[in-house]
Parts: sequence; structure tokens; C-alpha cells
Amino acid sequence: MILLGLRNMSETVIEYYFRHFSLIDFQFNWTGVSLIHAILSFITMFFLFTLATMIIRARPESSENRFMALMLYVEGLKTIVAWYAIYPFDPWILPYVQYWRVFYYTLAFLSILMYISLSAFYPVKFFKYMTQDKIKKNLYWALPVIAIAFISAIIMAQGGIYETFSGTQHVDCREAGGAAIVTPSSGAEQYESVCFTDEETLPYKFVIVEQSGLGKLLLFAPTLAAFAALAFMRNAQKGLEGDEENEHSNESAKKATEARAIGIGFAGKTFFQGSMLFFMVYITIKFGTFQTVDLITVGVNEDLKYFFYGLYGFLFSILFAGLFEGTMFTYAILKNEVLGIDERLRKTFSTAIFATAGAILFLVATELMEEMSGVGWLGGVIIGVPLIVLRKPIFATINGFSNRLMPESFTKEEESYLEAYAMVMEDSIVTEGERRLLALTAKNLGLDEARIEHLESWHDSTHGTGSEEE
Repeated sequence: MILLGLRNMSETVIEYYFRHFSLIDFQFNWTGVSLIHAILSFITMFFLFTLATMIIRARPESSENRFMALMLYVEGLKTIVAWYAIYPFDPWILPYVQYWRVFYYTLAFLSILMYISLSAFYPVKFFKYMTQDKIKKNLYWALPVIAIAFISAIIMAQGGIYETFSGTQHVDCREAGGAAIVTPSSGAEQYESVCFTDEETLPYKFVIVEQSGLGKLLLFAPTLAAFAALAFMRNAQKGLEGDEENEHSNESAKKATEARAIGIGFAGKTFFQGSMLFFMVYITIKFGTFQTVDLITVGVNEDLKYFFYGLYGFLFSILFAGLFEGTMFTYAILKNEVLGIDERLRKTFSTAIFATAGAILFLVATELMEEMSGVGWLGGVIIGVPLIVLRKPIFATINGFSNRLMPESFTKEEESYLEAYAMVMEDSIVTEGERRLLALTAKNLGLDEARIEHLESWHDSTHGTGSEEE
């Protein structure tokens, strides 16, 4: 086990984590929340990377798949915005955090370009020129080049990273109530800070990033751009659904369902991140302007806790939005390409909702009971027992919601099998010969027993029929 040398030269990584998890008070001590967010951000990133890889492997030559895979890779990297909070690094990390910020802001600008460029694959009024093949086929590499060139030009014009995005501070607290050791990044201003008076919190270290005006704009602008992307997808969906007289009406119908799913993904993003953005605006109006560098005074400034509510609300909303939009984007692109992908995504989505909601309720209940009675575990029992007892009806409700978001969709192979099964089921009886014929059809189409059972069950429930074997 790695030794951190943070407490009596013997505290392990796991012990450090659990010590700060237990000290979370949602008032001043937020180190544990930072650790939880950092851990979950890496899990979210790997999940989005997995979805992106599935998309590119399904059709590696498709410009649409390349574009959507790149978007999910970008969204995945953006979720680890505060990766440096995952470990109590020493001041040597500061230059790397500064370089990361340049990379992150480049990703933020790239995501804005990609949201707008979705109109190349889903025609939007006034942007139909974007649907030209020569544009669509080059977006996946041209947009990153534009983003890198744009951010690089700004940094060179401003004279450096610090002049463009401001600096970074490293805070090291070792003595209760004493002065913290604050180390600024190159060019940044020197600040002072006071450590917590509670011995249990010590020692601790954290990194704070200062925000310039441009940095704030690039941090929040993708959320505002998501509103525009949502409007684009709604416009594209209506246009494609009204394209009934076109000779490619079947293809238009499929593209319309894709636009609908992507639109729902952006709707989730705007809900999660947009609500937190407006909450931060409300906090600023009510309590005044806070700067991220004010976090240095976390043990002194009582009003700072309200800033934390908005800050961590926004950071966690990035994770929720990433998981939601990643699932919906993958459903949109792969629902007619990968066998059973819609069913797997629905199950993953339902499980994620149940686990996330349960974890949040458990944490809140534990903290409330700790404050009210001093017995935090009682809150966990109050929440945990009903979740276990009622998990089936809760899952049924969540599954119903996920089915509405991601309706059943089939690949060409599955549609062929359903057509054959529908013909056999005209008299609601499946003879032994017909069953052999269906088995041969399924084998030729590459469908396994589990998928066959699901398809037949879906057909019977949808058409109100049941098969009888002879």
C-alpha cells in the first residue's frame, strides 16, 4: 500500500479517503466531496469512452459514427475537469494543472463547435448547406484543428497561460488553526489561508484554480450551446417527420428517431447543467460574487458554503449530464446497428438511476440524522430498508420511464426475424415444422436464444397474441 506521509507518516490512500468521507459536513469541510466527485468523474469518463468505442467500431468508415464517437470522447474528458482532487498532490502538480486547463478549455470550445455542427447530419433550417458530403466527412478532424488553433492563438496573443486563464494555488494544512502553506503557480499572486481548527481534519491538501473572464465563459458556454443544439434537434426532427413524400421516407423516419433521441440527450444536459448554472446565478445575486480563489478562506468565510452548493452542484451535474447524453446518443446511433443494444442501454440506464438516487438519499439521510440525533447510521437504515423491500416496483417504474425515452428498436436482422415470426403467428399456432424454420432463420441471421425469446415476447405483447406449440 502506498504511504502518503500525511498523518504520522503511516496513513494509506484508503484511510485518507475514508477519513475525509466521514468528515463531510456540507458547511466547511468539502474535501471528501471533492474526492467522491473525482472518483465518479473517472468512472463516468471510462463509461463514455466505452460507448464511444462501440459507436466507432460499429461503422468505422461512417462520418456520422466518427463524429459522434469524437463527441463522446470529448464529453468523457470534460467530466474529469477536477481530476487533481483525487489525490493529495504536492505543489509539483501545479504546472500540469495549468496545462490541463488549456486542454480542458480547448475541449470546451470544441464541444461548442460540435453541438452546432450536428446540423450536418440532421438538417436544420438555415444550416442545410452543412449536409454536404465534403463538410460531413471532414468535421471529425477539422473541428479539433480549429479549436486547437483558436485557443493557441488566444494564449499567444495574451502572452501566456496565466495571462489568459489566470493561475492555480496549492494549499497545504498541517497545523490546526495555523497558517496554511499556500504555493502559487508561476506568475500567480501569493495568498494567505488559515487551516481548520478541528484536529481530525488534519493534515489535508487541495488545489484551487483561479478563473479569468475567458475561463468562466468557456466553462459555462457549452451549457448554453446545448440549448441551441436542443433547438436544432427539435427542428431537424420536425423536418424529417414531415418528409413523407420523399422517396427516401424510410431513411428520413430513422433519422427523425435519431434526432429525437439526441434531442432528449441535450434536454437532459440542459436540465442538469442549466438548472445548476441558474442556481449559481441566483447565489451570486443573493450573496454576492465569489471567486474560486476565495476557496482558500473556506475555514473563515461563513457565506462560502453557498458557493460550494453551486460549485459542486454544477460539477456533479456534468457527470449526470454526461451519463444521460452518452446513453441517448449511443441509442440514437446504434439502435439499428447492434443487436440488442437498446435493451442493454435501458437496463444500464435504469440501474444507474436506481443506484444514483439511492446513494444520494442514503448520504442525505445519514447527514440529517447525524445532525438531528447524532446517530447517522439510523438515516441509512430508514432509507436503505424501503429501497431493498420496494426495489421491484421502483425498478418497474424506472423501466417504464427508460422505455419511453428509448423505445424498442431493431436491426435489419431482427426485423427479418419478426417478419417471419409474424407470418407464422397469423393463426396463433407454431407447428413443429414452423419452429424448425424459425430456428434456421434465426441461425442464418445470427440471433441467439435469448434474443429470439425477447423478440417473440415483444411481438406477442405488442400484438396481444400468444403462441401455441404443436
